Amino acid sequence: MTWPFENDTSAITKKLAKKSLQSEKRRNLMVVIAVALAAFLICFTGIVSTSLTQMQRNQVVDTYEAVWLGVEENDIETLKGLPEFERVGGYYMLGEELSEQGYHASYVYCDAQMMEIAKAQMELLEGRVPEKANEVVVSEYFLSTYGNNAKIGDTVTLDTESFHGDYVVTGIMDSVNEKEANTCAIILSKAALTEWNGFDPAGYRAYVHFKNSDQLGEELITSYCREITEEYQLPTPSMNNRYFTYASKQPFDDFTLMAGVIALVLIGGYIVIQSIFRISINDKIKSYGQLRTIGATPKQIKRIVKREGRNLGSIGILIGTVLGVCGGFLLFPKGFNAVSYVATVILTLISSWIMVSISIRKPVKIAAGISPIEAVRFTSAQKNIRSRKKNIKLNPVSMGIANFKRDRKKTISIVASLSIGGILLMVVSSIVLVRSPEQIARLYFPDSDYKIYLQDLSEEMLVKGNPLDEELKQEVLSIDGVTDIIVARQSLYTSIKTDANQNSGICDTLTDQNYAMVEAALTAGTMPTDSHSIVIHDKIVAHFEDMGVGSTVEFSSVDGKKSIPVTISGVFSTSKMPVIFGHGRSHTDGSVFFAPKDLFCELHPEITTFDYSWSIVSDPKKDETVKAELKNIVAEHSNLALDEIDTAIAAEKSQNSVAFGSMQILSWLVFLFGVINLINTTLSNQMSRKQENSVLRSIGLTQKQLCKMNICEGLCYAFFATLAILIVGLPISVVVSREMGSATLHGKVVPYQFPVFEMGLFILVLFGMELILSVWTIRRQKKQSLIEQMRAME
Repeated sequence: MTWPFENDTSAITKKLAKKSLQSEKRRNLMVVIAVALAAFLICFTGIVSTSLTQMQRNQVVDTYEAVWLGVEENDIETLKGLPEFERVGGYYMLGEELSEQGYHASYVYCDAQMMEIAKAQMELLEGRVPEKANEVVVSEYFLSTYGNNAKIGDTVTLDTESFHGDYVVTGIMDSVNEKEANTCAIILSKAALTEWNGFDPAGYRAYVHFKNSDQLGEELITSYCREITEEYQLPTPSMNNRYFTYASKQPFDDFTLMAGVIALVLIGGYIVIQSIFRISINDKIKSYGQLRTIGATPKQIKRIVKREGRNLGSIGILIGTVLGVCGGFLLFPKGFNAVSYVATVILTLISSWIMVSISIRKPVKIAAGISPIEAVRFTSAQKNIRSRKKNIKLNPVSMGIANFKRDRKKTISIVASLSIGGILLMVVSSIVLVRSPEQIARLYFPDSDYKIYLQDLSEEMLVKGNPLDEELKQEVLSIDGVTDIIVARQSLYTSIKTDANQNSGICDTLTDQNYAMVEAALTAGTMPTDSHSIVIHDKIVAHFEDMGVGSTVEFSSVDGKKSIPVTISGVFSTSKMPVIFGHGRSHTDGSVFFAPKDLFCELHPEITTFDYSWSIVSDPKKDETVKAELKNIVAEHSNLALDEIDTAIAAEKSQNSVAFGSMQILSWLVFLFGVINLINTTLSNQMSRKQENSVLRSIGLTQKQLCKMNICEGLCYAFFATLAILIVGLPISVVVSREMGSATLHGKVVPYQFPVFEMGLFILVLFGMELILSVWTIRRQKKQSLIEQMRAME
């Protein structure tokens, strides 16, 4: 602000700042790159974080909240007539069949409303659902690989046991992971479904989506579904837990990670930008001194330097923000949310501007605080000289070390900026090793690489005849490579009920194999001591106050026709189980109750076997043969499904590649701050020490010795940055890896693994970069004679 009685010199300071910017092109470039990098990291992290959250919400919002299994077509029509439902989709899973061409065809039926509900899993890109028996909807992968690139209205050939012949393509849907699994999803019409030999009129599934579901809570939706079940005599519905998990989240709910990244980036940017400006100020102290001698005030000097910093900062912030938005959108276009994007851009602009303003404060004070006499006498080499040791043996190594120690603030800033990226990379890489896809997948497959399980666990199916019988066991054991079959789970879909509340889910029998594991996972109470005691999941206890240890509940079948009073003896938590119960990609069929087998037999004496899942132990050398034969067996039984460890590994790799891959990239980008700082310092040293080096050369220092001196100085930066990474990063990595491993592997503590490859590559790049920079600066000085270098003074 300029007071009325004060001379307005803003035009002069503006012009001087403009001239200074024109004379400092190298500094300008370094500052713009550093600011742009900081703004890019902040904006990109925010865009990616909010996009991933939005994509998760898109998968559940406006899809379905509940599903009824084992219903008939007229039940679906009844549900469609209820005013509370905005959308009801009918779905029927026919199973997989092996094609003569080698792929596995996964046949399903779903109506138009179901396609809308399931758009996150199988999006209809163009066309319509089939209506006639000879019409199908197929995936892009099927058409490109097995369908001769057919279009809508063209004919494709199916060559499986149940469905063979020519079919007209009425729609094309998106293919998700079909190539990796060599499985093609094919949607049939209702006419084709009812003509299928294995058709069961009570085999439909009804998916429902409530009106104004975003305004309804989980308890209200669940309560209403129970009322519908009782009124229309339907099976107990399964609630979509993913909906209730993600639907309530806001785009910035997952702000912790983003806040940590912003803090890290701001620290790195502050160190680098301040270092660049401080070196620039030191190089131009004499110029500022001349301005002081002709009448410039400290306030005017501040205005000049501030204007330079703000101009450069504005350019860098704009470039970085634009690149961050474009990068995030190109990477996750499906996660676009206008409000989130605008909020992220505003946050980036504010935080980056604060970073620039704080970074230039110290250099501004240095420039404004020096007197004209001090400016004339000032040299950057003399500023921090304290005491000199006598009788030092001069050689390239000792001189390089002396140069490294001559400016402690500069040394600390370079080492700090180089080590921040390395510490982050070590922590992230250590977590990746602990959370390896193979280890996570092995939680679901503790005994084997394959599981055969039931797709339908209804009482009607078990009474009619469980396909997991002795005949099937002998058929599987006859496969070349199969060595054993382990009964992984014996289960029943049950319900527990009090006077006020009811909860349904899968109950597993307590066996010799899982008893000790369940006991170790208890958080309250004890294991059942008789056939009328059960243990339940801790989430049920947290949701229903009248279902705790010591409570008496009615343990019943799904239809509620028969019930037995039982006591809840204990509460368990799956977070403490080393083995996770569940099948498929989503693992939604985990156990919520455990009970003695005698209770199962008392509730359903007519059921001969409760086997739900088998682990198929096989010879790894014959893996391909075993997989192919198991798929053939499963394809012959409509109620069986095959779960593979390779599928679980692929899913984990896909998840890890997004989460941890982006974090590793972030580590290297943060490392660039240190690189920028190092390059700027190296070039500044070249300019400020040009005369000093030429004097040394004139008294006998050879070009080779000068090169060794610079290399030694550069390697000191690399060595101390590496040391700082190990001293600070290693303890953090050990603690974080242990906590992450315990949480991810459900209490299992794994030994810490040092990320040898990642850190070896990082250190190689660090030392290699130092070596290249040192040699390059010396070679540049060769282009000038000693006399020209000695005259290089301001």
